[in-house]
Amino acid sequence: MKQTKKITRIILTTLVMLVGLGGILLTFINASAIKVAAIGDSITYGSGIANRDQNNYPSTLQHLLGIKYRVKNFGSSGRTAMWTGNKPYIEEQSYEDSLNFSPDIVVLMFGTNDSKAQNWIDKEAFKKQYRRLIQSYRTLETDPVVYLCTPATPYYINENTKGTMNFNIQQDKVNEIVEACKELAEELEIELVNINEVTKGHPEWFTLDGIHPDANGAKAIAKAVYHTIKK
Repeated sequence: MKQTKKITRIILTTLVMLVGLGGILLTFINASAIKVAAIGDSITYGSGIANRDQNNYPSTLQHLLGIKYRVKNFGSSGRTAMWTGNKPYIEEQSYEDSLNFSPDIVVLMFGTNDSKAQNWIDKEAFKKQYRRLIQSYRTLETDPVVYLCTPATPYYINENTKGTMNFNIQQDKVNEIVEACKELAEELEIELVNINEVTKGHPEWFTLDGIHPDANGAKAIAKAVYHTIKK
C-alpha cells in the first residue's frame, strides 16, 4: 500500500513538472515567434464564415505557417483604408491594438468598403490616404515587412449584373482600387498579393452575399499570403 502511494506521488510530481515545463516551453515559443498582424476589414475578420475562429484566413494562415509564427487577426468589419470614409480603420481600437502588437510582418487588405458610393472620392485620394496607413506600420520600431493585398473580387448575386452590389460596393471602383494597390506596392517597394486575381472566376466562394468569401475562399486567400511570405 505504501509502495503504491509512493508511486502515485512520483507520477503526480512528474506530471506537475511536465505541465510546468510545457508552460515554460509554450511561453518561450510565443516570445520567439515571428509576429504576423493581419490588418483589414470584414474579409480579414472572417464575417459570414462557418466556424469563423477556425476558418477565417488569418487562422488558416497560422496553420500553414506553423508554430514559428504567431498570426493575430486585427480585421474589423466595414472599415476603410481612407480616413474620409464612413468607418476609418485608423479610428478603431483594432488599429491601436495592431500597432501595440509590435508585428514583424504586416499583411494589409482594404479597399472593398472604400469602393462604396458614400466613401469613394477618386484613385489618387485613395492612394494618398492608404499610403498614410501603410507608412504608420512601416515606421514601427520592429521595422516590419509589409505585404499589400488587393481587395477580393466582388460578385453580383440573384442574377443581378449591373449597378451597385451588396453593401453598396461598386465593382468598377474596386477595379480602380486594385490598380491603385499595384501602384502603391511599386512606389513603396513592398510585395503585392493579388487577392483579386486569386478570387477571380470563383463565385462559388461568395454565395453568401457576393462580397464575403466562405471557408474555401478564405483558404485560398491564406495560401496566397503564405506563398508570398515564404518565397
